[in-house]
Amino acid sequence: MLRGMTSLIRLSLMVVMLAVPGTAPAQSIPPERAADAALIRAQIEDICRAFVDKDRKTLTATHGKDWRGFTPGSDHVIRGLDGYMNEATFDPATPKGVGMVGYRLSDFDVVFYGDTAVASFLLDVDVAYGGTTRTQRLTLLDVFHNEKNGWIQVASNTSLHPEELARRMSQPRMLDESERKEILTAREAVWRAFFAGDTAALTNLLPAELITIDRGSDGFGTRASNLEASRGFAARGGTLTRLVFPRTEFQAYGSTVILYTTYELDLQADGKKTTERGAATEVFVRQGDRWLNTGWQLAPR
Repeated sequence: MLRGMTSLIRLSLMVVMLAVPGTAPAQSIPPERAADAALIRAQIEDICRAFVDKDRKTLTATHGKDWRGFTPGSDHVIRGLDGYMNEATFDPATPKGVGMVGYRLSDFDVVFYGDTAVASFLLDVDVAYGGTTRTQRLTLLDVFHNEKNGWIQVASNTSLHPEELARRMSQPRMLDESERKEILTAREAVWRAFFAGDTAALTNLLPAELITIDRGSDGFGTRASNLEASRGFAARGGTLTRLVFPRTEFQAYGSTVILYTTYELDLQADGKKTTERGAATEVFVRQGDRWLNTGWQLAPR
């Protein structure tokens, strides 16, 4: 009887250890699978520590040869143990103290289907690069299978938590050269289409929600009003003969880029040539594979 009481106490302690304060009250771990749940959680902890310690041997030992899964940013299924080690971990040359340097696991839960288990949890990861450490929150779903040597991870999906997505979308980012070129090409196309009266091109470059503040206007412009202005300029025989942007600065947040620019242009209209110089603030948003000009403000000098 004493042995039975001792086993019951151990089982109760495992259930308490798996409970996480502040999470949803209902977890799916039945008492008879508490020991397996504890083993699976321990293996998840081992994997996390291996990332911190840059221990590739442990990562190899804890993942199945036919592993499948996704990591944040992966655009394809990662296949096999080699795929996992090459795409879902870290460069073998990465020293300890760089990359993942700490973690905290919470909201752990696991569901069993015979010898297969599906574990879900939140993971707060401390990441260090360039002398700066920040924390990112991840959501994970790991699949484990009970093989002859114990539980092993056979599949996983790691995603950014909504809080992390919101944080990243609000942080400035660097644009690569190809993005800068695409945005500048789109900007140039908008200006030239406007002065050419090319409303078909403008309709493709400007979204329906366009808002503008134009020179000499007390109100706000819309896509409709700008299309009308473009048609009117061309109907009067107006042409653009020169367009340059002496200086352009970029601010990028997620899929939104703000341009701060100076411009110079020569116009020929009503038999007269006029030169205009000024500054402009322009907003571009990436939608699909193209950049749309969602708004601007012109400040002629």
